[in-house]
Amino acid sequence: MVHQKKHRAFFILWALTVIIRGQVSLDIAEYRPFPEKIMLLDLKPDLLNWSIANRFLLLDKSKHELIELGPFGDVVLSSGFGLRSQRYGELIWMGISPHGILIVDRLGNQITVLDYRLNPVTSNGFEPRIFPEHAAVDPWGRIYLYSNQYNSIFLYDGELDQQPLIDLNRVVEIGSCLQDLEINQDGELAILDCEGTVHFFHVLGNLQYSYPSHVRQAKFLTAVRNKWFVFNSEGNGRSVQDQEPVSIPGASIPVLDITSMNRSIAILARDHILVLNVQSH
Repeated sequence: MVHQKKHRAFFILWALTVIIRGQVSLDIAEYRPFPEKIMLLDLKPDLLNWSIANRFLLLDKSKHELIELGPFGDVVLSSGFGLRSQRYGELIWMGISPHGILIVDRLGNQITVLDYRLNPVTSNGFEPRIFPEHAAVDPWGRIYLYSNQYNSIFLYDGELDQQPLIDLNRVVEIGSCLQDLEINQDGELAILDCEGTVHFFHVLGNLQYSYPSHVRQAKFLTAVRNKWFVFNSEGNGRSVQDQEPVSIPGASIPVLDITSMNRSIAILARDHILVLNVQSH
């Protein structure tokens, strides 16, 4: 409790200021500490995504535990994961779609669909067996899956397209190592490679343009409206197109994961979620 009070006091002070670098600012909108229940269960979430009704989805990959965290600290655990189910392999992504909540299992080579109460509904396997390492969902509920085995991005819309949407082996500007894959609200697809360069693709899969991020050890790619950002685990970032530097408060470092919705970015730290509103001046 004392620990949480100190954090609240810290963020109240931060909320009175604005993190301004050039023409882009990140304003603290909300600090959501993890409730005691998450600590007592020894859960250590390492993936974050937005859910419905101002709720967040958290995934502890090592324990295969999916958690929903409400705005008032209420916690819901999935009835189909963790110690209650041993059939899951390596969970690499989760998010929401018009069909429900989606979980991508790399080793299981499948997508599991859950309802909005976190109850498993169905699981669908992939053929060919692509063993995806990164995933993203577009505004229409289609899932884009990156397979290192094929060095390609496949499209899943109820079933997996047999041919890759993007064969990166044919794109000389990109190697065979990806850090992140994201889609913005307009359906624009971008990937962050291991050299720190961001590549943008047309909806049909054609490479449009590339930008170096100039972020050391770049790890996270996220979009807010039509503006894209790259961050590293130390909270240092830049907007991709105009190269405006931005930063995340030190109390939320190391950054474990980043997600966005509308005009906000949510940061996953060890014991809390920090929501930042993005303003362009």
